[in-house]
Amino acid sequence: MQTILAVNCGSSSIKFKLFTIPQLDTLISGQASSVASRGSKPSIKLTVHHEGGRDDHENEEEDENMPYEDVFERIIVLVEEKATRLEQFEKFKADDVIKAVSHRVVHGGTETEPMLISQEHQEGLQKLDDLSDFAPLHNHRAVQVVKFCLKHLPRTYQILCFDTLFHSTLPAHVYTYPITAPKQEPAIPLRKYGAHGLSYAYILRTMSEHLGKEKDRLNLIMCHLGSGASVCMVKDGKSFDTSMGLTPLEGLPGGTRTGSIDPALIFHHTPDASEKVDFNGLPVSKGEMIMNKEGGLQAIAGTSNFGTIAATMRSSSPDPKSHLTPETAKLTYEVFLDRLLNFVGAYLLKLKGDTDAIVFSGGIGEKSADIRRDLAEHIDGVEIDEEVNAKGVDERKGDVVEISKNKVVGGGRKSVRIFVCFTDEEIQTAMMTLDVLQRRNL
Repeated sequence: MQTILAVNCGSSSIKFKLFTIPQLDTLISGQASSVASRGSKPSIKLTVHHEGGRDDHENEEEDENMPYEDVFERIIVLVEEKATRLEQFEKFKADDVIKAVSHRVVHGGTETEPMLISQEHQEGLQKLDDLSDFAPLHNHRAVQVVKFCLKHLPRTYQILCFDTLFHSTLPAHVYTYPITAPKQEPAIPLRKYGAHGLSYAYILRTMSEHLGKEKDRLNLIMCHLGSGASVCMVKDGKSFDTSMGLTPLEGLPGGTRTGSIDPALIFHHTPDASEKVDFNGLPVSKGEMIMNKEGGLQAIAGTSNFGTIAATMRSSSPDPKSHLTPETAKLTYEVFLDRLLNFVGAYLLKLKGDTDAIVFSGGIGEKSADIRRDLAEHIDGVEIDEEVNAKGVDERKGDVVEISKNKVVGGGRKSVRIFVCFTDEEIQTAMMTLDVLQRRNL
């Protein structure tokens, strides 16, 4: 049996799943946290999924300040060790059994399809490294892991699945910025590219199946809300607008990202904003570092945990752990909700009343009944089923749940339907990788 290993590299985390070919059944899943974080010990959680629904769970802590590549190497070793518990394998050597590694890569620039890299074809690596300037906290990590795989898993194909692919359909008037051309030619055109495209592709496919409607007939507003947050408007099954821009900084505030702010603000906040600083071995501008790592929910509330913020907002006393006060929690929550309303409201107008659904996903979108209810209250004719909304979705089942009561409003038209949809970027990259392998007869 051959497999696909799906890898999702964050700035300080690595998610991974091992899938069968061609069924794409999940054999092993897991996540490494606190990776390459100064003063922290990385931890790896891993689950072995047996036939019949039985799961084995593993959890181990690594050495403090363990390098990013070493943590990924440990993941490979653990996958090799634990896969032998599965009924499908007597032995498991990664370079023999893993046919391809699918990599989630945030920024692909002008690429319009997944990129294949192998021992014979490594020309795309330099372009990928050049693009790190536009997603410095993510792309660089993906490059590190791709290079590791080329060295230590030389027989496997590396398939790079870009978040930006989904947004390659953006019309010119949406992706164009009103600024003169730069004097020095950049690595890619300076325009809107968007992000979270793998999540949106998964949600679009899932909603098409759930609603029984062809993808190219669907009009959706999808809210991927997590530590990184964005909104995407799909018109006739294609990305028509999205909140993130040239980089993931534009748009909604995130856990530590500012989101859209007055561009001049950073130069008043940090006069030496253009000065280069080190981020885990990668030089980035001080301004970009601050807007990526010292902004967002964390900057206002002192915590990026949205659950803590929402709970403290409803409380009469400060959170004992973070010392967040209810007043500050309420301000943080309202800032996030306000920015979310700005995009959802604009996209409702752009769809001219022909919206099949608003879909919430991501850690906040799936878990926060508050944000779903409070957004819905701003939409004429929408009524939320409070009991269903409170339950949300079951991650283990990959649910799609409608939280609105589908009712008729004025003129006989139906109100906008609102759903919660569990998303899975790893299975999306695995599907894209399987497609590449089959189309190329690999």
